Amino acid sequence: MSSFETRFYRTERAIWPRIQRNLSLVVWIARVILAWFTQGRLLRKASRHALREKRVLYLDDLIDSDKDD
Repeated sequence: MSSFETRFYRTERAIWPRIQRNLSLVVWIARVILAWFTQGRLLRKASRHALREKRVLYLDDLIDSDKDD
């Protein structure tokens, strides 16, 4: 995965590269927000379930090991 700077920093002064950068930045931010809502909901649900059963919640059990993100 490339760094934020290499993905979104543009040196060209033309308008189209900046518009493309802005659109890709909007998509990136939307994906981050979506991940916060979906993964956060799953984490809160698992946490409540573990508290009800009085057991320890291991985050490694919730993480999909096949993902490289």
